Amino acid sequence: MLTTNIDLDEGTCSVDLLEAASEFFALTLPQARIVIKEVAAVTATWRDAAKAVGARSAEISRMASAFEHDDLKRALAL
Repeated sequence: MLTTNIDLDEGTCSVDLLEAASEFFALTLPQARIVIKEVAAVTATWRDAAKAVGARSAEISRMASAFEHDDLKRALAL
């Protein structure tokens, strides 16, 4: 589970929280959604990137929950 703070109060990440915090980063909601989708598109290939830098299968499996979840699917659909 990813626990990078997006705002000052919440330690978990979600598309809803990213959208709600968009003004904090001087982004309109449409601008934030573009960034969210762009990051999701790059993040979707994380397994290939991990393999390319020599990560072992066990390491990749441990990291999967930080990258493969419903919010990634939702972000890709924006």
